[in-house]
Amino acid sequence: MYKSLLLSLLLFCVFLSAPSSASGIHDYNFKVSRGDAFYKFFFSAGLSGQLLKKMMASDERAQRLNNIYPGDKFKITLNDNHELDQVLYSPVNDNPLLISYDGKSFSYRKERIQPIGELSHTIITIKKSLNYDAKKAGIGADVVKMMVDNFSWEIDFSKDLRKGDKFMLSWNGEKTPIAMVYVGNKKTIALFLYKNNLNQSKYYTFKGVTLNDTFTFAPTKYNRISSSFTKRRFHPTLKIYRSHRGTDFAAPSGTPVFAPAKGIIKYKATLSGYGNVVYLKHGSDYVTVYAHLSKFAKGLKSGKKIKKSELIGYVGSTGQSTGPHLHYEIRINGVHQDAEKIILPKQSFVPTNAMPEFQKRARRILKVLNEG
Repeated sequence: MYKSLLLSLLLFCVFLSAPSSASGIHDYNFKVSRGDAFYKFFFSAGLSGQLLKKMMASDERAQRLNNIYPGDKFKITLNDNHELDQVLYSPVNDNPLLISYDGKSFSYRKERIQPIGELSHTIITIKKSLNYDAKKAGIGADVVKMMVDNFSWEIDFSKDLRKGDKFMLSWNGEKTPIAMVYVGNKKTIALFLYKNNLNQSKYYTFKGVTLNDTFTFAPTKYNRISSSFTKRRFHPTLKIYRSHRGTDFAAPSGTPVFAPAKGIIKYKATLSGYGNVVYLKHGSDYVTVYAHLSKFAKGLKSGKKIKKSELIGYVGSTGQSTGPHLHYEIRINGVHQDAEKIILPKQSFVPTNAMPEFQKRARRILKVLNEG
């Protein structure tokens, strides 16, 4: 009896690898033998029975862990505080199940994930909306937000998506995809993850550039800043004190106004206060506003995509204005910012010496996705 127990223990220890402490992450790898139960692996990683009970009750998919078979594999990852980060369950005859834990709740990803060598991929086919279809495919809200943040520089999610469009995500066991590819009827956009020497990760095109632009400071040539951003200013026409949530660039009437970065026309109108005004959306978080225009550029309409430095109108004095100037606003997630002080993100590039390896990896990912 004791020999049998010792043999089982020896076999169990053979498949328990020592935790890797590089970068502070601890990985425990297990391979299931006859008679094994998942709770043994869970406890061997230093995790509690209370947490196991919480995980098993969190989702019906967790019940799959009660029926494991010889040859199945587990990878349990702990964070820097030696707390559970994720469990990757790879059955012999089924797709892998990734269970992630943020310290409060568990999330699951399995549907449509197909292992291919060291990579796996998820395909989201648009039927209703990205949020709805991504959830159906088992993609969490944090990844969906990341997709929107990146692709919004090229895609208007409210108008451009069509039924049948696809988003293909490539994974290598991490919480975030190493590649995101949009395949639409008219265009394909592929983005690949790159981590710099400061351990900062961003998504880049195959050419090694992020989709976002670097904003120019002023959207027009100006003589001076006639009024800065302030919470209290005496309004020249209303004769009252009120906040001035923009920057006024004094310039002759008719001076061209250009887009400081690529974007999409969100709104074009004539209002009593702003006069002729244009709202330009950049990515998912940024909106710029151009007011008191004398006239709009030709062909300007809501939903139109605008390139950086493209003409959008001309300086004027329409609305509540005492003289020709451009009233310019920057809003981030709806909050007004001071254009003279705000530091906006710049376009990033993969370093030249890293490009060969970056593009080699990108080609491999695309090949795997294409074969899948």
